[in-house]
Amino acid sequence: MKTRLLLVALILAAGVAFYLTTIRPMLQPAPPRISPRLLKTLRPPEVEPPAVALPTPNFDIPTLTPPPLAAKPAAPSADPLRPIPMEVPIQPATTIDFSTGAPIIKTQGEDQVALDKALKEMAEATKNTTFPATPPKR
Repeated sequence: MKTRLLLVALILAAGVAFYLTTIRPMLQPAPPRISPRLLKTLRPPEVEPPAVALPTPNFDIPTLTPPPLAAKPAAPSADPLRPIPMEVPIQPATTIDFSTGAPIIKTQGEDQVALDKALKEMAEATKNTTFPATPPKR
């Protein structure tokens, strides 16, 4: 029973505090308007001007000169469309690989076997091949 009474008292105190802090101030009338005569008598205090006077900045506008014109356009030093030959010395029993763009010389045993096999196949395929003679052009 005591706890119920304490709970009711606590709820009642919270309700009164809520009423006094939020609802009651809203029910009171607004403060009266300030009369214009009173406003005329109110003036801001006099303030002295600052003692240090800053000079007015003066900016000079720079004169722009156009860049000098070239008498003749510069010619490119090399033809960019002309391919550059890659010089690789010929070496027997080696393979030159261009798959990366640069010549790489490979000397592996399986490359030599593949080369020998390909040469044998080409020799057998062209063994009986003959071309007829063409008449000379006039």
